[in-house]
Amino acid sequence: MAGKKPLNKGLEALLGDVKKTPATKKQPKATKTETTNEAPISKITENQYQPRAFFDDEKLKDLANSIKEHGIIQPLVVRETTKGFELIAGERRLRAAKIAGLKKVPISITKATNTKSLEIAILENVQREDLDAIEIARGYQRLKEEFNYTQEALSKSIGKPRSSVANSLRLLTLSEKIQKEISAGKISEGHAKVLLGLETIQAEALAERIVKENLSVRALENLLKQKITKTTNKEKTRDEINLESALSSKLGSKVTIDDKKGKGKLTIKYYSYDELDGIIEKISI
Repeated sequence: MAGKKPLNKGLEALLGDVKKTPATKKQPKATKTETTNEAPISKITENQYQPRAFFDDEKLKDLANSIKEHGIIQPLVVRETTKGFELIAGERRLRAAKIAGLKKVPISITKATNTKSLEIAILENVQREDLDAIEIARGYQRLKEEFNYTQEALSKSIGKPRSSVANSLRLLTLSEKIQKEISAGKISEGHAKVLLGLETIQAEALAERIVKENLSVRALENLLKQKITKTTNKEKTRDEINLESALSSKLGSKVTIDDKKGKGKLTIKYYSYDELDGIIEKISI
């Protein structure tokens, strides 16, 4: 898996067996916008392994309007079935095409097993800019669990730093309640990074305040500093408290400093080996 090319350089990295209709002598002036195949929408079934759970209706309508105006530029990737075709990549385009009233859509046909179909669908989805942070994290997690991707392989496949992959996966350690708020856009990734490492009860209480009071990330950090100050041993200085907060934010993990007259210990919490790898990587930079 570690040798995979970034998907943004083309699905060809995974779809080396895409069928192409050979050009004939009667078609010497074929353009780049012409497709290898077309198929009736009624013959294409949705991907049974689609990892994405939510599709924004308004954005689908916008895409449908664009399709009406310009057509579908990038063919849908499908595999053949006994009844027609099953979609592998391009479900938003397929749904929008139905809204636009199209009867046929351009397709590229590939041979793919069930697991390969899921792998391609996930890789296509996690690179979309309109996915929320939790959808992306869950996509990464599925690739790890079902296809034995390492963080390094994920990093190369999607063209993002390994630290970015590690931080994304850490969002799944937050409670389901907080994850739902992130998916709804009520809590940002910046907020989530501050909440990571806190006990669940405290994190959820702060999450409620973020939503109700529309707290900025900076305001949340200041609020957390105040709470730390109230519960911290009187011997702990303001510099130590500020340093703990800064290190926790930098590493994305809870950091505590126990100092006694210039001697002590610094503790960094982690909840998985992958998270530990991410911390080590940040420290090594």
